[in-house]
Amino acid sequence: MDKVIDIEERIPTLRERRKKRTNRRFIILIVIFLITLLTLLYFQSPYSHIGRIKVEGNHLQSKDYYIKHSGLKKGNSLWDFKSSKIEGLIKSKQIVKSVEVKRSWLNTVTLSIKEHKDVAFLKENDQYSLVLDNGQTLRLSKLPKKLDMPILVGFENKKTRVKMIHQLKQLSSELTALISQVNLIPNDSNPYAIQMFMNDGFEVRGSISSLASKLKFYPSIISQIKHKDKGVIDLEVGTFYRSYRDEYSKK
Repeated sequence: MDKVIDIEERIPTLRERRKKRTNRRFIILIVIFLITLLTLLYFQSPYSHIGRIKVEGNHLQSKDYYIKHSGLKKGNSLWDFKSSKIEGLIKSKQIVKSVEVKRSWLNTVTLSIKEHKDVAFLKENDQYSLVLDNGQTLRLSKLPKKLDMPILVGFENKKTRVKMIHQLKQLSSELTALISQVNLIPNDSNPYAIQMFMNDGFEVRGSISSLASKLKFYPSIISQIKHKDKGVIDLEVGTFYRSYRDEYSKK
């Protein structure tokens, strides 16, 4: 026979359940209220605004340069900008290879910059510019004390300059360090003919298109020259050597 439960016995249990549900709802409301309050307090506090802008990885341009072109300013809202938009503004500068904008702890924004590598100097009307690995140039306000990269003369045309940079990038750092100056000396048969003055005193003549493939033999060629007599090494068609005495005495 089924046991009959008196309604009076169930009332305390029902009341306890109702009390727990009420407490749970109250706690949820308190949590929502606190979160809302903290959010409002945060957005009213200095921590929701940009207090510091860090720039990392820059070498070619100053930190102020990148901050200016980012459009970010101290005091602006930390959340009122899209990182992708700021990255696009900075990436539009042709010296920039890549950039990442990050919001850091508290109120800091970090701009992580990766610039194009400088590979040469461009000399134009006694003015010098840095030549980057994408062919772009950056005018120098003053000439560095140490010219540790090749100086390009006659490479004002970007297309020609890019061809030359492509060849230089294929050379070892040891070979590149030997090149002092490269003059573009176009002629009727070869618009990309070049004349190179080396730091060890030799002159090399060749063509931009075959520079990397032929100049790699330069150390071997030098080692075979008797008495290390300085002169001209012609790599344009084959490989020929003439001492300066023989080369310039006939002119």
